[in-house]
Amino acid sequence: MGFIPNAMLIFKSQSKSGDYHDDMNKTNFMKWLQEKLIPNLPTNSLVVMDNAPYHTVKLNKAPTLSSTKVEMQNWITNKGLSYLPTMVKAQLYEIIKEHKEAPLYEADQMLEAHGHKVVRLPPYHCELNAIEFMWSLAKRRVADKNVGQEANNIVNLTKEAFQSITAEDWQKQCEHVRHIEDKLFERDGCMDDQIDSFIIELNDESETESDSSYEDSSDCDDSSLAVRLEHAYSK
Repeated sequence: MGFIPNAMLIFKSQSKSGDYHDDMNKTNFMKWLQEKLIPNLPTNSLVVMDNAPYHTVKLNKAPTLSSTKVEMQNWITNKGLSYLPTMVKAQLYEIIKEHKEAPLYEADQMLEAHGHKVVRLPPYHCELNAIEFMWSLAKRRVADKNVGQEANNIVNLTKEAFQSITAEDWQKQCEHVRHIEDKLFERDGCMDDQIDSFIIELNDESETESDSSYEDSSDCDDSSLAVRLEHAYSK
């Protein structure tokens, strides 16, 4: 258990924002995947991946409501489907939603072509990704030693930080993620129970009483109605 040997990619950020995510894009990610990760992955590996934009580039991207009408029409035609010339975008999009396939991701296809499988994490749940905790640990170890160091030494400090992370560190964080998963499953069950408690069930007797009272209140003849109206006007 640990980092994949020989798969490390270190580069100097060119971003002025200080956020390395600005440098990691689809091109860099796919290059790393093909040249660094896949050649060093054990056979039949299971790759856990989050939903970062450069992880989720689709090969079969379908038009959305923000697409142009022409793009929607072309997609429908290319699928061998038909539409009426009078249809507006909302109607065209209904056709697209009904016939679009499950997304095929470029990264998934590349990994599967080499005999690996991909499991994707739920959106917005980075706490279920053990690697996030390992990044945090590595950055802390770099920061602890990056006191009065030259900028050129950052690469060496980074390599040392990753080399210092042990199998026990990985085991600890993976167990932590499993604990979070168990808690989330437990909360799902609690949520179901809470939702059920808001459902009000009426028994047959109350329904019968309600129906009969409604019938009684509505079952009045014209003469009684006339009396009430006359009384109202006399006031």
